[in-house]
Amino acid sequence: MTTDPERDTPEVLKGYGPVHGLDPATNWLFLTSGPDKPEDTTRKFAERFGHGFTVTEDGYQVHSVVTHIIDQNGRWVANFHGLGFEPTNMVLFINGLINVNVPHHEPEPSLWSKLRSLL
Repeated sequence: MTTDPERDTPEVLKGYGPVHGLDPATNWLFLTSGPDKPEDTTRKFAERFGHGFTVTEDGYQVHSVVTHIIDQNGRWVANFHGLGFEPTNMVLFINGLINVNVPHHEPEPSLWSKLRSLL
């Protein structure tokens, strides 16, 4: 996900994958904000997950390389730092999130259950 949609247009992102050996057709999705969104939309989203930025005088954003893992409930559950981590570890981590048999949280009781508990 780009945090610099002004420079990282959809056309630029389409070319990013193949240049870096990533195949968008099989397992990569490159995201940017829409043309009608404020320029800092994706940056603010990334900041919600603890990612910080320094903007240089020439407008470039300096930041570390972090792969954030967000679970099915939208919670930030892990970081993989840099480009040197072993991808297998990330795949195993994600498989653990997906295939666990125990819910991550108690389901919200239905309105009917709430009403029945009052009686």
